[in-house]
Amino acid sequence: MVVRSHYGKVTDNLVALLTEVLGARNVLTGDERENYARDETAKLKPVLPEVVVKPEDTGSVAKILKLASERNIPVTPRGGGTGLSGGAVPIYGGIVLSLERMNRILEIDEDNFVATVEPGVILSDLYQAVGEHGLYYPLYPGEMSATIGGNVATNAGGMRAVKYGVTRHFVLGLEAVLANGETIQTGGKFVKCPTGYDLTQLITGSEGTLAVITKIMLKL
Repeated sequence: MVVRSHYGKVTDNLVALLTEVLGARNVLTGDERENYARDETAKLKPVLPEVVVKPEDTGSVAKILKLASERNIPVTPRGGGTGLSGGAVPIYGGIVLSLERMNRILEIDEDNFVATVEPGVILSDLYQAVGEHGLYYPLYPGEMSATIGGNVATNAGGMRAVKYGVTRHFVLGLEAVLANGETIQTGGKFVKCPTGYDLTQLITGSEGTLAVITKIMLKL
């Protein structure tokens, strides 16, 4: 059951606007939504979103969030749906923003030991890609099909955390979109950034409540 709230409802007009931005194949309003009503949390009832959107780039994410913000529509970001705490379940209905199509490995910088990836990249693909360059990403939260974006959003740890630390120890920088559609850049290919607040670490582990992550720089 959807939790009662003060949020607005998704209208046919909003669906039409989302379709204009993303194309029909990236906007789901039918039975396919059932696949986005749950994660892997045991005993948690599924909640059907009013619409599922699948952006393919940062600009599209920004447009989605701006449209939703203007109409007070709740947005639930979603990675691989492998979480065990219900973070991807859209308890207020609204929009599920699935980042599965933003799954490109943008750069593997062998000189600086940094991988730049989109949030929909899954762990197994990252392991293979960096391994081909003789590099290593040590974290393993327990699910090879988990996405990097989901790992960052939840500050995932796993069985190797005792030796290597958790996800936040490997995040050097982020690109993220705020609720109003504004895109920000935090951190970069360096270990220390003494200017201002550490927004990279603030967003890491915030589970989509502060921003939607669209690009990640990882230390290898």
